[in-house]
Amino acid sequence: MHRPEFRIHAIVPAFLIALIAILGCKFTSSSETSNGQAPSEPRTAASPGPSTQGDQPTGEPKDEVIRAAKKFLQLDSFSAEMRGEGTDALSMRLEYQAPDRFRITHNAGAAAGTETILIGDASYMKMKGKWQKLPVNIGGKIPTLRDAFSEEGLKTLTDVKRESDDIVNGTPASVYSYRNKLPNENYPFTSRIWIGKDSGLPMKIVVDYEQGALKQMVINYDTSTPVSIEAPSN
Repeated sequence: MHRPEFRIHAIVPAFLIALIAILGCKFTSSSETSNGQAPSEPRTAASPGPSTQGDQPTGEPKDEVIRAAKKFLQLDSFSAEMRGEGTDALSMRLEYQAPDRFRITHNAGAAAGTETILIGDASYMKMKGKWQKLPVNIGGKIPTLRDAFSEEGLKTLTDVKRESDDIVNGTPASVYSYRNKLPNENYPFTSRIWIGKDSGLPMKIVVDYEQGALKQMVINYDTSTPVSIEAPSN
């Protein structure tokens, strides 16, 4: 029983990085969104609709980064490949299906070989090829995508600059840099974000941390491949 608990503590912080890396935005726990009811039915992946008049580019770097992040939060699903450098190596794949389904696969570090599925308040972990339902509610510790970009939260986004143009997997992107810190935490970090010129969505983020054991995180997002997450059959 002690080994799974240890791995749970390794999973949660790394998982949060994938969701907050864009702006360090605020989220609400799945238990708050469900109001004591069963988790919502998953939504099928769909590309974001065309931009409305209010979403047209302004040319201001900060506005462009915020627009991309808000568009990202509207996605029905996405996946992210994460690689961290620091005291301990981190390599993981995160998949999300709205509104409250997650799959995390660890490829390196303390939790290497572990796969976790979160559906609402239910948590499942696969170790040594076998699934088990966990007695603890990891989902209660993992935020869902809501209440992002409050006026207060955006105050921490500073020094936003347009750096250059680049190509990510054959797709043109604009590169921006900015400084920020996690909500309610005094841990500043510097980020570079690659935003697709056609999609307007984040494609890649590199985060450099000024404090802590984690020194750099590289995240590559796939926002076009549908993600489907179901509870383990066994």
